[in-house]
Amino acid sequence: MTMEGHVAGALRTPGHDPGPAAELSLLVDVGSAWTKAVVVARARGRWRIAAHAAQPTAWGEEELVNTLVGRLSTAADRRVADRLAELLGAAPRIACHTPRRAGRIGLAAVSTELSGASARRAAESAGWMVAEAATADDGRSLDERLSALQAADVDAWLLTGGFDDGRADQALEMASLVSAARGASQSPVVWAGSAAIAGEVAQLFEPGAVQTVANPRPSAGVEDPLPLRHTLEGLLQRLVEPGGVRQLTPVSFRRAVAELARSSERRVLGVDLGARYASWVLADDDGSAESRIFAGGGLSASSLVGPGGPARLARMLPLAIDELAVADALQNLRARPGTLPQTEDELAIMHAAARQLLAQGASDEPEISGIDLLIGSGRTLAAAPRPGQAAQLLLDGVRPLGVTELAIDAAGAVAPLGALDDAEIREGLAMLRDDLLTPLGAAVVSRGGRPGQLAMRVTVHRAGWPTAGPFELRNGQLQLLPLGRGQSAELEIELEPGVSLGNPRRAKRAQVTVSGGALGLILDARDVPLALPRRADDRRAVLASWRDAFAREPSTPSVGDHS
Repeated sequence: MTMEGHVAGALRTPGHDPGPAAELSLLVDVGSAWTKAVVVARARGRWRIAAHAAQPTAWGEEELVNTLVGRLSTAADRRVADRLAELLGAAPRIACHTPRRAGRIGLAAVSTELSGASARRAAESAGWMVAEAATADDGRSLDERLSALQAADVDAWLLTGGFDDGRADQALEMASLVSAARGASQSPVVWAGSAAIAGEVAQLFEPGAVQTVANPRPSAGVEDPLPLRHTLEGLLQRLVEPGGVRQLTPVSFRRAVAELARSSERRVLGVDLGARYASWVLADDDGSAESRIFAGGGLSASSLVGPGGPARLARMLPLAIDELAVADALQNLRARPGTLPQTEDELAIMHAAARQLLAQGASDEPEISGIDLLIGSGRTLAAAPRPGQAAQLLLDGVRPLGVTELAIDAAGAVAPLGALDDAEIREGLAMLRDDLLTPLGAAVVSRGGRPGQLAMRVTVHRAGWPTAGPFELRNGQLQLLPLGRGQSAELEIELEPGVSLGNPRRAKRAQVTVSGGALGLILDARDVPLALPRRADDRRAVLASWRDAFAREPSTPSVGDHS
């Protein structure tokens, strides 16, 4: 029975009642391009997802309700079929929304490659857009820098530069430049540079204007952006959308993922890829969570259409698509992110863009490993035409080292549940535990080894079934094995010298228990990061083989076939 079928019991009442009633709630996530709505109904004493829909936000709420009514009408009691719109309109609503606008920050630093790069990463991962950046080594004259900063329309300023073990006169000069450009503006200033001159920087501005934060680049070889990122996250929430922080999708998504990790006692990475925003949440089993919010990291990202962007993306396609056609498709996606791809070429370009954006987010971390569950959310990930495409987007983009279970937030219910109070989040996730996530399967991802050489052997033990394997994978190979949803298996993994699953002590053997899903068990020895041939024909052949592997039904190879 479909999810919509669960609503039948929720919309029926005994005949002696004055009229049929319904126990319904609506979960709504209003994005910049797409709005997702989920109908939750009580059926046979349990709350279930009865229907869900997604549509371009520009279409409006009336059209969204009409879509939900259409999906509910076939399963609802005929006595309430003409009242479904009324019932949905009166249902309690739990909603979140993409920030209405991105915060704009002006950046001044000593070095483009060191202090400037660290500060930019911290700002962008906190959800800010860098409206203007000036550095002492950017090749412009002092007048040109001042004019650019004066013309910038910003909500706040970020100053950085110098190492903590000495003075930084150039950083002080850049701070003086911002003081002149800021003029009589009351926009706040964050100093995240050399501690030795923090007092002198503060004296350049009116009392209380400057907030001092730990230097993200205290020395040439050390980078610690977390204190600055946290400060900028708080500043963004105060300036851009005060009073509604919990209802912002990046915040509610983080809160829901943190509770999922706490309640399941697993380490969870959640990735929400939208039209404008991309959110990454890494939550530990105690419920603590770190998040990164990229205001320009969605599918309309300027990096995709900027200089060299279409060419880079064309290299990642399994099809020979002209660079101009790729550029045109990306421009259409940027201008109309609510549209759906109409051809296989357009779908391939959209998925390549999603993989690239995920890879950019992953590159900010030294290593993504030790993740028990990876959740994909957002229209592109959760609504991929086939489960194999969603799994490939996650694995090719994020490259989680080790043994990781994959799932998607197919209905789009995770973020709205995170807009509830703390205790209610726990209750809401528990009530919808059977419907909330769609399992894709479990992946074993290795790194290292020599091309073409044996990377790992995996033996699969399932209760009541013969032992399967060992399956041998060479470096660069990918293999899918059957393991259905709700089924579990114990894996014996033996690694060859130089190959790792990301374990701290580089153990050569591992035993883990995993659960299956639509793709079953994915054995992935393609290395981290992915390595591709230089020649275009060879590269497309490899990419096409990966695409085809994810499109096939998982199967157990015959004896002696470990390819």
